[in-house]
Amino acid sequence: MSKVVASTRRTMEYLRDVRAEIRKVTWPTWLDLRRTTVVVSIFVIIVGIIIGIMDVISSKLLIGVLGRMFT
Repeated sequence: MSKVVASTRRTMEYLRDVRAEIRKVTWPTWLDLRRTTVVVSIFVIIVGIIIGIMDVISSKLLIGVLGRMFT
């Protein structure tokens, strides 16, 4: 058997296996998808605000400390 035929056979077997596995997946409903998207979006916004606040505070502290040291 040539390498091309063997490679094609393995590729076809792989694609059949992928298709079989995809059929086993439990996909979320649109309602579940929307809910989780909203939760993740809110979480990302909250974490972004917290990181922004921490950045502003740390930069003010750092500028204040370095400002007193070098003036």
